[in-house]
Amino acid sequence: MSCVMFASMQAPRIDLFEWLLRNAPNATYNLAFSNIHGLTIREYKAFAEPSFSDSFELGSNAQYGADELKQTLCSMYSCDPHNIVTTTGATEGNFLLFSSLLSKGDEFIIEQPGYQPMWLTPEMLGAYRINLPRLFENKFKVESETLSNYITKKTKLVVLTNLHNPSGVLMDKKTIISVAKIASEYGAYVLVDEIFLDGSFVAASSSFGIPNVIVTGSATKIYGLGGLHSGWVIAPPEVATLCQRMKAHTTGASSYTSEIMTARILRVARHELIKRFKERGQPNREYLRKWMRSHTEFFDWVEPDGGIMCFPRYHLKMSSVDLCSSLFQSQKILVNPGSYFNQEGFVRISYGCELPLLQDALDALEKGMQSLQAHH
Repeated sequence: MSCVMFASMQAPRIDLFEWLLRNAPNATYNLAFSNIHGLTIREYKAFAEPSFSDSFELGSNAQYGADELKQTLCSMYSCDPHNIVTTTGATEGNFLLFSSLLSKGDEFIIEQPGYQPMWLTPEMLGAYRINLPRLFENKFKVESETLSNYITKKTKLVVLTNLHNPSGVLMDKKTIISVAKIASEYGAYVLVDEIFLDGSFVAASSSFGIPNVIVTGSATKIYGLGGLHSGWVIAPPEVATLCQRMKAHTTGASSYTSEIMTARILRVARHELIKRFKERGQPNREYLRKWMRSHTEFFDWVEPDGGIMCFPRYHLKMSSVDLCSSLFQSQKILVNPGSYFNQEGFVRISYGCELPLLQDALDALEKGMQSLQAHH
């Protein structure tokens, strides 16, 4: 009798998720989540028809994605169906890409600070991380010239977010084209996670269409459809084929019912959902801007170009986990430690809540910071 030994792949702890799940239920002021408030059924019905016929089968599946959603995405991205892989949120989309394009020993370049799963997942798969700095002193911009110092023939993927998570800064198309050109010279792809892009307060368009650029997105953050959890990969056909093949090993098929509901509202009301997002996000950002200007004793910041999050630098000499833990204990205010984005000395503050709650939360933040300053 022979015994075959398999090496197990241990999933690394994602500190950010554990921090949120542990503390959010007990927070009075939650400035940690990055999604806008969810759409109600009443709001959905005002935009689109959610009902299904009595004969609709809840066992329905579409392994290659619901045609209705794929046609909607074709319109959004000016692409063809063979460019699209529908997914269960952008997290699955990114996982499909990492596992399709990266092998053990490959290198990937990732922006820092950044979103933790975007480097933990490929590292789990055996790829080697190279950090691409986005400096606070340079307003978190990506410098394509800097990329040239890090890229090698081992590089298979350059990983970026737009809007940048955690700072909310927009990366302009010219920069992405420049990054893609450098990557193409080494035979590498560029992944741009655009999950927050439609939340930009200045004009912005998708990076898809640049030859070696792949984009991922979802309906979870900006549109208020997080419970449907529909996401997608938009990629060159050869990459989409690999991702679709890999998807047979993850969810197999995403929720068909969710994809239909997502398609119907995005097709007829995408711009209304973006307007809904901005009606909360823009006044809140304006209030936060004034607050930051009057509290420079606590923070310096780079003003976000959109979304509902920012990444200010604080002046206290203590770790970001200790800072955020102290604020939570004393004020029941939840913000995210910068160390979970690989940038100590910063915190990520989200501002998607109702304005009166944001005002109260910032009052609590002021009290908490004053108390910490007095003891440090």
